[in-house]
Amino acid sequence: MRIERASFIIKSDKEISYIDEVISTLEEHTYDILNFFKLEKLSQKKRVIIYTDREKYKKHLLPYVKEFKDWMQADTYDGNINLLEISESRKSEAHKDLTLEEFTKCILHEFVHASQQEINSNSKGVAWYWEALATNLSGQDYSIVDLSKCDFDKLQDDFNNTNYAYSYAYTIGRYMLDNYSQEQLLEYVKYPEKLKEDAHKIFLAARQSQSKNTK
Repeated sequence: MRIERASFIIKSDKEISYIDEVISTLEEHTYDILNFFKLEKLSQKKRVIIYTDREKYKKHLLPYVKEFKDWMQADTYDGNINLLEISESRKSEAHKDLTLEEFTKCILHEFVHASQQEINSNSKGVAWYWEALATNLSGQDYSIVDLSKCDFDKLQDDFNNTNYAYSYAYTIGRYMLDNYSQEQLLEYVKYPEKLKEDAHKIFLAARQSQSKNTK
């Protein structure tokens, strides 16, 4: 299966019954994501590779991660948007109840990463910020969590092995999107070293904001 549109090409080794919903979601939301990053378009159409075999996806992913974890279902490590087909994702405990809406938002999450990579592909030490933007801009259904329980040093240094990492990133990202200008947010995308310098200040401000709102 191969389907080409203005900003993306979807490929899979099998026909997918819900592909029209995937295409509709991408066409509806990719403009807003590109606009956030002040991009008219991507340098080349983004390939969306849908894996219908879990072992093949695992083989693709292992060169990029220390170990394959059960919850892993999507990535942009090789420049493409790679993800497991819904029925394969549901074989993991973490995604056993995955809905089509959640699946399509996962693709949007990866499209955010792909757009950010157009500006700066260096996520070392700032993975939390990449996920902060991706979880929020894709409209994924995360809830605000208590940042007083977050070990921010671990979140920075070992994101994939931090409990509730995506929820913490989403919460910090929500604070930043509500309180920082688009220009400042993009400045952190362009200059990750500046973000590293400011990271603890940002985290503390987000945590203090929560504390004020609960009094």
